[in-house]
Amino acid sequence: MIHMKPITLYIFVHDDVPGSIANTLGRGYFKEFTAEIASISKRPFVFNEVRHVRGVTDLQYKGHNVDEILRNWEIAAIGYKNDKGLEWGKTERYILVTKDPINETVLGCAYPGKPAVIACTQSYQVIAHEVGHSFKATHEDAELGWNAWGGECETYMYPQISNARGNCYRYTPRNREHIKAFLSDAP
Repeated sequence: MIHMKPITLYIFVHDDVPGSIANTLGRGYFKEFTAEIASISKRPFVFNEVRHVRGVTDLQYKGHNVDEILRNWEIAAIGYKNDKGLEWGKTERYILVTKDPINETVLGCAYPGKPAVIACTQSYQVIAHEVGHSFKATHEDAELGWNAWGGECETYMYPQISNARGNCYRYTPRNREHIKAFLSDAP
């Protein structure tokens, strides 16, 4: 049997996230989508929560220059990685979880195929959405669906979150293929 490296999530809880949210991140924000990615990739997950690191979990993430904010997060995450001797590749994700959106229209951001991710806790699917981007899932292959109760729902990569719709708690078949292809050549 071929040993495949697990997907390791470094979950940096921003200092502004209240304890009532921070203490429910695993069950409320990570459980469903990581189970799906594990099913897609046939890889287990390793979760590492990081709190109260000066210059990292207190990063200024609000503003209008989203690319600069994400680049600043990437620099901070790489610094943390270097200090701790960690890896930076296809199977590692450095997720800054924030209380608030980056600005009035941007809830999170990630470079396609890259480890640095920023996502707020405003909606349960923001983290799944941004991590999906980091594994090459796209808005174009997202769709609306129907949940088990007959209500309209959004797949994780759907670009406009609406309180009138539920969360489908899944990626579309095409986005599952993107994720699988991205991770297929990782060790």
